[in-house]
Amino acid sequence: MSQLYSKKIVGYATYCISTLAVVMSQMPRADAASMTFSATGTNPISGGSSTALSAKAVFDDSIAGKLTLTLTNTGPGASAPSDVLTGIFWDYAGSSLTNLTLSSAKAPTVIKNNLTTGTNVDLTKVGGNTVEWGFAKTTASTGLGGANGVANPVTQHYGIGTAGFGISPGFGLSGGQQFNYGIITGYDSPNPAVSGGTFVKDSATFVFSGLPTGFDLTKIQNIRFQYGTGLDEPSTYYIAPPPPPKRVPESSATVALGLFALGALRVAKKKPLVSA
Repeated sequence: MSQLYSKKIVGYATYCISTLAVVMSQMPRADAASMTFSATGTNPISGGSSTALSAKAVFDDSIAGKLTLTLTNTGPGASAPSDVLTGIFWDYAGSSLTNLTLSSAKAPTVIKNNLTTGTNVDLTKVGGNTVEWGFAKTTASTGLGGANGVANPVTQHYGIGTAGFGISPGFGLSGGQQFNYGIITGYDSPNPAVSGGTFVKDSATFVFSGLPTGFDLTKIQNIRFQYGTGLDEPSTYYIAPPPPPKRVPESSATVALGLFALGALRVAKKKPLVSA
């Protein structure tokens, strides 16, 4: 084998291995998964053409040590404040998520009166200092129970919201005690409060850090979607058995290894190993 040919093979191999290392460093964990929960219901006091309510939550643990939640309003347009999706609560069947904290909350689009007023909005610091969505957790057996006298108290142990709901412990909101920055798909004969409000369009994404070792996504359960500003307003539940987790597709490392092997084979075929 000539010295020049050897250098070509070594150089190609070095390049492929370096590329493979980059791909592997950026790929999701092999055991990562996502789970989708959805629920429907009705709002009897909605003033629009439809009284339907519908929402979806997707939990994902593909980022090591983090839990991503995408919360989506999938129902018709909002007519009254009680049509606005303002919170979600859940339980975890494993050990308590003591160190779980909300690290980011983003809205791709924010609208007011059907006009876009912002994109990629940070819901933890709207206007620089106003917290519009907050996170609360408790290990108490009564969960995040509602204030005295409030019907339908929250029993779940984890939740995020843009309204206070009178729960204790609270969400740490500095300006989000109303339905503003709740999630809607659009408008359906909106009353003045809704037509003058500011809302997240369709969905928002929340990222939590501090997942414990051995976190099991399939143990998320007891999902409650909350609408309006009080716990006596409409809420819907996912009460069926947890859906099977959707596994992350096979790692791109497999593809990179295949390309590496194919490239090396092509280089080897270009010139015989023994020169005359």
